[in-house]
Amino acid sequence: MSRASRGLTPEQVAALAPACDAPVFDVEVFRAVGAFVVRNLFPAETVAAWQAAWAEFQANTLAARKVGFNKVAVEEPLPPVLATMYESPEHRAVARAMFGPDVGLYNHRFVIKDQFSRDPVFLHQDYCYHLGFPEKASFFTPLSVCGRENGGLEFFLGTHQYGYLGDAGEIDPEAFPAWPSILPELNPGDLVVMDSSTWHRSGPHLGGPDRILADTIIQPASDPSTVAMVCGENGPVNRIDRSAAAGLFKRSRTTRMKELTAELSRLQGGSD
Repeated sequence: MSRASRGLTPEQVAALAPACDAPVFDVEVFRAVGAFVVRNLFPAETVAAWQAAWAEFQANTLAARKVGFNKVAVEEPLPPVLATMYESPEHRAVARAMFGPDVGLYNHRFVIKDQFSRDPVFLHQDYCYHLGFPEKASFFTPLSVCGRENGGLEFFLGTHQYGYLGDAGEIDPEAFPAWPSILPELNPGDLVVMDSSTWHRSGPHLGGPDRILADTIIQPASDPSTVAMVCGENGPVNRIDRSAAAGLFKRSRTTRMKELTAELSRLQGGSD
């Protein structure tokens, strides 16, 4: 994804917004606005197989799922059919259009709004939470209808042009010009592609079915944070040990925050 093309104003991005929702993926529109909705990309039989695997997984494993800090993220190991969704010919074709013949996997998970996670998710970008280089994108693959009522995703087009904002957390849109946003109504068979620097959020689940989305993060295979190949053969020469990511720094903002939190807890405990 070339950064050279990212010089559009909010008004220019708004003019392009209708073109980012279509039956055929347009990589140039995607690069310009930072998100793209591909309609009816996957064959019905492929979607049916994914949905059947999800229904079994939900009934057998997720009825009492483990809810972590990120309540929408499914932490339980996925069954093989769901764990390898990104290997579909349709996913691979879009991935090649973005990054060429060699595409790597950064992460694959599900983000859902179910009985354990009805709350909204604040406005944020994903790149600030990642390792490796910024050339990353998410594939959001819905296995349910996803829209405003059941906590669908809203994308702020053009915001990927800012890149990394220097920190991680809830973005204040009032600190920036007003960028156009879309909240697409998705059906199983659709695909949303999002630049990892694009701002996005989701509203509360107010009704309707659980919102079920696979979230697959892809990147050029040469990125050292690649964990598997989506397509191609030329993976990274050097790799980051993702399992040891928490220990990459001797000192950092994160370790300092942990130290300060521990010190605060000690002082509060001493004053009782």
